[in-house]
Amino acid sequence: MPHHEFVPHDISLTNLVLGEARLFRLMLPEKWEITRGLAPPDMQARHMRGGAPWVASGRAWYVVYHSEKGWALELEVRVTAHEKKPPAGSQPIEIGLHTGYVAWRKRRRGLPWKRHDVYFMTIGWYCPQTERHIELEFSGWCPQEGFEAIRAGILRTICH
Repeated sequence: MPHHEFVPHDISLTNLVLGEARLFRLMLPEKWEITRGLAPPDMQARHMRGGAPWVASGRAWYVVYHSEKGWALELEVRVTAHEKKPPAGSQPIEIGLHTGYVAWRKRRRGLPWKRHDVYFMTIGWYCPQTERHIELEFSGWCPQEGFEAIRAGILRTICH
């Protein structure tokens, strides 16, 4: 796997009633950027852990992209306040200091006469320090090299 330098992206959510809360510090390879997705973030609950407000339940959508290579992946973030079991067929991985999982799948999308494969990479873990399960699902037509570069950054993501 090629060597990558990683750039931190501090991600937080805001809700008119609940205020602002931290999601995590996402580590992306150099030259990869992140922008908001089409849907607005949805924070249903937050809690204080270690003196900081954390998203305890919510969803958010982003796009991560490498403009030089023309690669883009949709990112859906799901946070719950309880630990979830890894999906069937997933493989164990380490994210920061936590044991997590990565799962790969493929779906056919598009109009019946112009269908194409869309690949999905789901990475999830439970953070006992902030008492929440975090799941990141990347999807798109990006080549495997792009998915692997993103995965390498996610393994360095800081969730507390």
